[in-house]
Amino acid sequence: MTPKAIKNACQVLRSFFRYLLYHNVCPEYTEALVGARDVCDSAEQELPKVVAAGLALPGDFNMSASAIFGGAYAGQYTGDQPWAKDLQAEGVALGDIGIREAEAKVKFKSGVFIMGSDAQVDRLEIGDLQLVSREMTGLEVTEIHPPDENATLGAAEQTAVWGHRLGRLEPLGKLICKTWFIDDCDEWDLPRNAVKYPRGKPFRVADVKDYEFWMEESVLDECFVGMKLDAMVMTLDGGLVILDDVKETMCSFFTWLPNELWMERKPKEVRWLKKGLGQEEEEEEPDALAGGDKENNTNTQGNKDENGLGDAFDDE
Repeated sequence: MTPKAIKNACQVLRSFFRYLLYHNVCPEYTEALVGARDVCDSAEQELPKVVAAGLALPGDFNMSASAIFGGAYAGQYTGDQPWAKDLQAEGVALGDIGIREAEAKVKFKSGVFIMGSDAQVDRLEIGDLQLVSREMTGLEVTEIHPPDENATLGAAEQTAVWGHRLGRLEPLGKLICKTWFIDDCDEWDLPRNAVKYPRGKPFRVADVKDYEFWMEESVLDECFVGMKLDAMVMTLDGGLVILDDVKETMCSFFTWLPNELWMERKPKEVRWLKKGLGQEEEEEEPDALAGGDKENNTNTQGNKDENGLGDAFDDE
């Protein structure tokens, strides 16, 4: 997924589509070919960003909240684990994974003090913030708001207080998303009921939610409008929403294909067959051979070499 490899792959497909269009090979599919060519142009721009966004998300603020409230990053810090220290003592270059509890608390509190409402700040100060729900959902990025002046000034103030321990704190911006439903085959067997199952899916328009995630400017720079996410979302008291864990990032033109069903097929059972091109039983000797010189035949089969092995062990 390097930029050079992505560009090369997109160019191969783009050249093929242009060839078909130029020579008018299949005029009935002209519109589809033009659309496919445009997707190649989008892919060349979006695929590198998708890879970078997948590495950057969910950002320090959301990672800190996840560690504090029992999310995907809870208990993942390796810096103080005995097994990690033993490996480092043996010379294994093991970098710190996860985030320290003290660091997580500082970054989370700083973010809420800067970005949160008065009610959310009050809940945080009295220790009344609790986890309300945790759900897996698809998300589509609809808006990206970089840090405003207040967020930048607030981050600078918190850096002056905690910078000697944590370094510079990045200002937080906003990533606005809405619920996104993947069009896969999981519900193909639902009844055709336009009211109960619109579009053949077990959800309604009312099920679409809007989410506002706070995250660092450097992380927002890797995201783009239309990007799709398969993520775990945590909701805290006071409407505070946390991007707990991002499983996968996808392009704006992501489309589920039925071909992917083949990936879930289990391979056939491997059976070891007897020698002879899969024949269940060895063929019997022809009658002509059986009626020949039985004595010589028997003696030949019974001959053994100097090692005591019969002809049955001769690979030839």
